[in-house]
Amino acid sequence: MPQRYEIKGFDQKGRGLGTGAGTGETLNIPFTYPGDIVEAELLNKHKKTGRLINILEPSPDRQTPPCPHFAKCGGCSWHGLTYEAQLKHKAERVRNLFGEAGQIIPSPDLYHYRNRMDYAFGPDYSIGLKDRNNYIVDIEKCSLMSEESVAIMDRLRYFIRFKKLVAHREGIMRHVIIREGKNIKNTILNILTSDKDRFPLEEFWEKMQDLVQGVTWAINLSPADRSYGDIQQTFGQDYYMESLHGIKFKVPVQSFFQTNVKQAEKLLDIVKDFADLQRGETLLDLYSGTGSIGLSLADRAKEVVGVEENEPATELSKENARLNGINNFSALAGRAEKVIGSLEGKFDTIIMDPPRPGVHKNVLRKLGETRPAKIVYVSCNPFTQKYDAEKLKEFGYKIERCQPLDMFPHTPHMENVILLTL
Repeated sequence: MPQRYEIKGFDQKGRGLGTGAGTGETLNIPFTYPGDIVEAELLNKHKKTGRLINILEPSPDRQTPPCPHFAKCGGCSWHGLTYEAQLKHKAERVRNLFGEAGQIIPSPDLYHYRNRMDYAFGPDYSIGLKDRNNYIVDIEKCSLMSEESVAIMDRLRYFIRFKKLVAHREGIMRHVIIREGKNIKNTILNILTSDKDRFPLEEFWEKMQDLVQGVTWAINLSPADRSYGDIQQTFGQDYYMESLHGIKFKVPVQSFFQTNVKQAEKLLDIVKDFADLQRGETLLDLYSGTGSIGLSLADRAKEVVGVEENEPATELSKENARLNGINNFSALAGRAEKVIGSLEGKFDTIIMDPPRPGVHKNVLRKLGETRPAKIVYVSCNPFTQKYDAEKLKEFGYKIERCQPLDMFPHTPHMENVILLTL
């Protein structure tokens, strides 16, 4: 039965925290914001999640989003907040966790900033994103992607309809990933299907090569809804090119790269400032990926060693070093918690950019034992970053600086950089 709720804050996932009128019970309600008074109904008693039914009194921070898909496709859940309010709440999150922090750095672009989007194929030749009930919302235009991507998706939509390529499970079509260079203009596509039939990639390439630089076909046999598979065929490039502060990166079609390139350059500036290298230090870059951080700091260090679990990404980071004529960078493939125990010698500075779950406890323990002078910790999850920082404090480290950045406008997500010293 619907009830009246006053939204007083956010949970860790960025959903509105509502307090029931008269009952005092708390409910997590997506697409609601502090200051709202809403009518909502309980969806899951155990998870305490609810569904917004009606906004009775809107928050003064609300805005009307320019996106016609808002609250339908499942993305951009903070698009109904003014950008000033988005920054305010993200900054508060960091201050509540870490105390003092630098003023949050806004994104240079609020729209068209993403260089990647993973779309799913749906009924009636739709291509889009999933809503909360796992239905595909047909997205003709996403305001976070480039204007050029609209023409590419329109061409793809026409092609699958013409060829009668039906969505999984009745047909083979699962996902399409579009990847764009922002500082170096080039675009590639990755089509993921089941293995029930072949995708006509050569014919598709003939129709697309005036718009993109490469198309790849991969098969995903996993029952999981993931946009990754075994590559079967490529026409044109199976990678795209990007640059960060003049350093070029070759990014394969299925490799990770920062999605907001202009803000990633500001992130690198902060890391360089916090590390304050004097060209004589040895630097360990944990969770190094394709080398974007380590390679960007190589000209300020004596030696940089990257550690990355994904072996293709490790090899790619070395290829990117050669591409840029960087000779003092090397990389090791393996889990950070296993590789760090076998490393010889002492590192002066550690850079860490782990996935959302944070740093493995064995890595934290090893850092506490070897006691590098500086640790620069980059995180997309300030909550796990805070937990890890508290563990490092047990070894004598203190947080000297803290700088939040908004990498993902209109979403609850953000980046935070902290400097830990002895």
